[in-house]
Amino acid sequence: MAKSRNVKANDRLTIGIDTGGTYTDALVYARSTNAVVAKTKVRTTHGNLGGCVSTALSDVLAHPLVDTSNIDLVCVSTTLATNALVEGAGRPAGLISIGLEAAVTKRGGLSELTQENPLLHLRGGHSSYGLENEPLDLGPLREWLSANDGTLEAYAVVGSFSVRNPEHELVTATAIHEITDKPVTLSHELSAQLDAPKRSVTALLNARLVPLVQELIVAVENAMTNLGVTGRLLVMRGDGSLVSSDFVKNRPIETILSGPAASATGAAALSGIRDGVVADIGGTTTDVAIINDGRSAVRPGGANVGGYETMVNAIRIHTHGIGGDSHVRPTPLLEMSLSIGPRRVTPLALASRERPEIVEMLEGQLARPVASANDGIFLWTQASGRDWTPQSSVEAKVLEAVNGSLAVASMGDIVSSGLEGNAVERLISIGVLASAAFTPTDAAHVLGIDNRYDPLPSHLAADVLARQRDRFGAPLADSGAQLSDDVMNSVAQMIGNTILAAGADDDGVPAAELASAIRAQDYLSRSASKHRVLDVSLGIRNPFVCVGAPAPLYQSKLHDYLTSLCQIPEHFDVANAYGAATGVVRLSTSTIVSAPRRGLFRVHAGNPATFYELNAAQDFAEAEARTELEAKMEFAGAAEFAISHKWQVKEVNVGGRQLFIEGTLYSEAEGSPH
Repeated sequence: MAKSRNVKANDRLTIGIDTGGTYTDALVYARSTNAVVAKTKVRTTHGNLGGCVSTALSDVLAHPLVDTSNIDLVCVSTTLATNALVEGAGRPAGLISIGLEAAVTKRGGLSELTQENPLLHLRGGHSSYGLENEPLDLGPLREWLSANDGTLEAYAVVGSFSVRNPEHELVTATAIHEITDKPVTLSHELSAQLDAPKRSVTALLNARLVPLVQELIVAVENAMTNLGVTGRLLVMRGDGSLVSSDFVKNRPIETILSGPAASATGAAALSGIRDGVVADIGGTTTDVAIINDGRSAVRPGGANVGGYETMVNAIRIHTHGIGGDSHVRPTPLLEMSLSIGPRRVTPLALASRERPEIVEMLEGQLARPVASANDGIFLWTQASGRDWTPQSSVEAKVLEAVNGSLAVASMGDIVSSGLEGNAVERLISIGVLASAAFTPTDAAHVLGIDNRYDPLPSHLAADVLARQRDRFGAPLADSGAQLSDDVMNSVAQMIGNTILAAGADDDGVPAAELASAIRAQDYLSRSASKHRVLDVSLGIRNPFVCVGAPAPLYQSKLHDYLTSLCQIPEHFDVANAYGAATGVVRLSTSTIVSAPRRGLFRVHAGNPATFYELNAAQDFAEAEARTELEAKMEFAGAAEFAISHKWQVKEVNVGGRQLFIEGTLYSEAEGSPH
């Protein structure tokens, strides 16, 4: 835990919490003095995020200068929604489309989603001007709900041009609520964009996430109640802004990329940079974001998560599956002799603390005359997987062998064929089995630059891995120390390339051109002593900041690779929790003004309103946007806030005069949380 500083007796406190793939971080932040009073990191237990949060809360509340009565805000960022989309773990939900052709629901990933989630087409919908195409026909709805409600946990409704007139979506939602108490997602409430397939995907994914995120929020609320924390609960969205827990319960999809957004926000705040690059080096992934004018750049058009294009505003993030807990394993048939990531495993230095048998097993593997491909990999059954019913005879055989061990089993003793290897991979991926193996964290312990755990298991594992063979039949390394140095260099190179990719994306450099430059730099950097003439150097012009627990381990190597100074600010290890604690409430909305005919202007805000003067239509649009944002900001948990407006107008020149076609009002509110 961090030492307290500049803490006043009655200072108002904020708790920031981030649940990541490897760790759950928490800190107590004193707002008046901008001080971190206490902080902690606990291992994330997947399947029990509420328990992680409870443990983290207990740790920081135990600090002697933390008075529970002074805590009035708890701000959470989470990877739950992101992981659920990536893993396809959302709850079953039904989609009701209104006035959309069947072909529409086969685009944008909807075909895949509706294979597992039932779809109902209803007649109705509106035109691009908000006029009713045909009356809404709710006739088939009741029978369809009766047939499917028992297996569904939520519903999504998407109507043709509902962003121009949401009437049919609203009427359908009312009809659903009369029959069932399941939550309903309306597509027009999530986005004002016209793209019906994309809007349908966003609405259905949101519906699938509602039960999951609501369970997490309830778990956090229960933990707060049990520990006597009465402050208001806020959740960070994927664009780096905070909203109340009640706000996000029905819009959970807006929390995708919440964790990376919190990290980028925290890194920028801790370092004080207004423009630059931030990299969060975690246990599972490295996330890189661009900071422009103190704010994370947002991906145009919406976030892509799990292969789905959504309409959710989220930061433009570049992610590489490389981190401190990435699995390091040989790849004897490839040019590169070592593969690092993307699978996350428990570092052997950590796993051996609870399972000391690993040390003896590693010593036994070293004593053998010939190295095995599965040496240095260990398995055990997760608590959540003990009641798993094997899906095949091979899975049954694997689980029997693993469970027959006292606390941990060597993979080499379990796997003797490709079928068994595939079964192990599947059981790990679904959370039945856990695994430990050599990781960059272990490499850092071998080199003495990380001393959190006993380095003996790491040394043994490095020696075990070093004697395995590359594609030419030679040992992977002369020693465990050399192999560990190779691992650290490779990780730094991959992190550096991810940083370069983020910078190139922001600069508009084509990916193919960047790839060619990186290949040249990588080649020359591996054999610099051989070249007297050539020099290729890619770097970052603006400041770049690295956060995350492993960040100091790579600072010097990143400096050498990118020829730029890598800044590591104070509290780098909990930057994500700091970002959650120091975030602001920010909401935006857009309003369309169309021109159905010359001299007629229609404002598409709620029920469309028609005007005969453009100025009157624009004034009405701004007033409606203000009213909407004021209500939403209060619901989202903002105290004081400011609202700004910006118009984007489409006009054409006709006979020397400008003819108004369409205008879009972009309105944004930003303020501090209650």
